[in-house]
Amino acid sequence: AAILQNLCPESMGVSWNRLAKNTSHYKKGMIFNMGNKKNTSSENLLSGRKPDESTGMPDRNPEEAIDIDMEKEQTYQKLVDLRNCMGCMTASADKSMMYRRIAGQFKELSGYKEADAFAQLCMESAKQTDKEAKKVIYQEAQRRKSTAKLAEEYKLAAQEFKKASGYQDADDMALECEKRSGILERKAVRKKWIGGGIFILCVAALLLGSQTSHAKYYLANAYQMTGSYPSAIDMYKKLGAYKDSNERLQECRYRYGTEAATEGNYKTAAKEFAAAGNYKDSEEQLIAAQKNLIKNSEPGQKIKVGKYEWLILDILDDRAFLMKNSSMEEMPYHSEPGEITWEKASLRQWLNTQFLEDSFSPAERNNIWLTEVANHDNAVYGTKGGKDTEDYIFMFSAEEAMNYSSLFPNFKTNTWLRSPGNDPYSAAFLSDKGSVMDYGYVATSNQFKVRPVMWYKLK
Repeated sequence: AAILQNLCPESMGVSWNRLAKNTSHYKKGMIFNMGNKKNTSSENLLSGRKPDESTGMPDRNPEEAIDIDMEKEQTYQKLVDLRNCMGCMTASADKSMMYRRIAGQFKELSGYKEADAFAQLCMESAKQTDKEAKKVIYQEAQRRKSTAKLAEEYKLAAQEFKKASGYQDADDMALECEKRSGILERKAVRKKWIGGGIFILCVAALLLGSQTSHAKYYLANAYQMTGSYPSAIDMYKKLGAYKDSNERLQECRYRYGTEAATEGNYKTAAKEFAAAGNYKDSEEQLIAAQKNLIKNSEPGQKIKVGKYEWLILDILDDRAFLMKNSSMEEMPYHSEPGEITWEKASLRQWLNTQFLEDSFSPAERNNIWLTEVANHDNAVYGTKGGKDTEDYIFMFSAEEAMNYSSLFPNFKTNTWLRSPGNDPYSAAFLSDKGSVMDYGYVATSNQFKVRPVMWYKLK
């Protein structure tokens, strides 16, 4: 009772002295064995009373029945008081255990007043406490992970994440920390190799002639074996087609990318996986690195996807909105004169065929979101926007351009929008100052550049 009073001194309606006085068994703030007492056979003999034939229990006099009711009421009130003060405790495994034990005590009073309802509430509180406790552990694990630099520190973070197993991505984080710990341990081993190996490499280079292809190949092999991938990559690049240098170059890039991804250096990982070409699952690893890089970025930052650099405009849970960072060559909105909307525009056809094929790898193309593009009428002149479309690559509408204008870099030229202009023969555009020009310009003009956008999958 004293412990509970310290935990929650402000609780109202709890008689701590009564709770301490009437509790027969007490351990770590928990009440045990508070159920109703039952007369044993020896008690029957001592009482001199005959047992009731239907129940096997002795007949009870009114005073004894009152005592039993009072005892049950006292037990009930103790449990209610104890449950009320539990909310003051910090979420922990102990708190959850206490809720479960109180629920068990209420179940022993099943049928008495609100005992059954309280038992259920205590079990629900126990489950909620489990979640809250895991949240606290998860946050501590995240703190450890964010400050970890050594292999042992990552191991400790992994252990904390395992304690929160099942909460959010705790299991994945535990695996990631274990991987990073393993890489750091292997790096430490490689350093020992490198320390003694550098001397051997220098001697070998002197003996073989440091400028010969054979010597360079030998050095590149040694760098690769010791995990000095940047040095090995540089050496293999210089060797070109000498022996199996190109194959080894791809392998080194892949391994370096894998190492960088595990360490959270997704920019380097994406670069190396892209350079590794079709080595093993480089394309899939590239997509994963791109996704992680975007998730850890902010709108306004840039990322390379395919052949080009893209500006991040928006990041949602499952996709990101990207705009090509630099304008492409001038081309008409539509190649033929006449009425036109985005649905039939030659620019749309080109973006979703030739540009799509030439700019991205197959894996990257599969990761571009097929977007339902709304083609609204011109808000100022009422020109019809035509049917909505489904596009992988498209141009801004006038509304979208205004929504994201704060993220635009300085424009140096006029750029097409997909929205219609003041009549069916024209299309709106962004001026070189970044302003939306609703009046538009004739769609066959080749004086406007192209700056496409797309939604890129993150899941």
